[in-house]
Amino acid sequence: MVSFVLALLSIGYLSHAFVHTTPCRRAKYFSPLSAKKSSKQTKRPPNANNKNSSTAGFGGAAIAPCPCGSDMGYMKCCGRLHKDPKAYADATAEQVVRARYSAYAKRDVDFIVGSTHPLNKNFISDIEHWKEMIRTNCYDNFELTSCEILSETYEGDAEGGNQVAQVKFVAKMTQVDSREKTAFMETSTFERAGKHIANGAWLYKDGVIEPAPGMPEALNLDEELKKEEMLKDKLENGSQEELQMTREAH
Repeated sequence: MVSFVLALLSIGYLSHAFVHTTPCRRAKYFSPLSAKKSSKQTKRPPNANNKNSSTAGFGGAAIAPCPCGSDMGYMKCCGRLHKDPKAYADATAEQVVRARYSAYAKRDVDFIVGSTHPLNKNFISDIEHWKEMIRTNCYDNFELTSCEILSETYEGDAEGGNQVAQVKFVAKMTQVDSREKTAFMETSTFERAGKHIANGAWLYKDGVIEPAPGMPEALNLDEELKKEEMLKDKLENGSQEELQMTREAH
């Protein structure tokens, strides 16, 4: 997904997909790793997107609707993949796309990172730093409402471990302030990386972002985040060099 991925979804770990939005602007189109927080923090409804709703009691988590829009309870749908490594390992690529989408909705950073292929171009070896980036920038200005699967294809030798899966989907969401509905379309590529990684589960490797029908041109926000990080590092390094030159001059 993400770039749901992520890394994003694209999911990918979706990715780190980020965008600034304000109540008076039309929400920009973005890829699936997360939408960047605006400078103005919005007070969200207590049960917005079911993130803070109680799942206590008899089967509360199972009854809570799954964010992917499957009409199933969360723990009977994507929650199984989030909580049970075997369920994730046995899942189809389409189910993993849904689970990555729901992971953004639930702020399940561990699943976002854990379902990203190590060869994904946005993969960051400093896992804890990567997780913190996602926590800080995770669709906070949006309610994720459903993930519509358009197609699912598999190619290659499944027994030989060289199979590649592609899933095309539309991720739908609502902007918290304006209540404007928006969406992006992505074709995600998944591969397995061997039994030693996530028990051989499908991992998000890459994604091609397109506008969803009726939406403006897609913006690959994974790349935008990378540029922001590079600029930040350059500015910090430049400041240190200037400081050192000043000290040497005196």
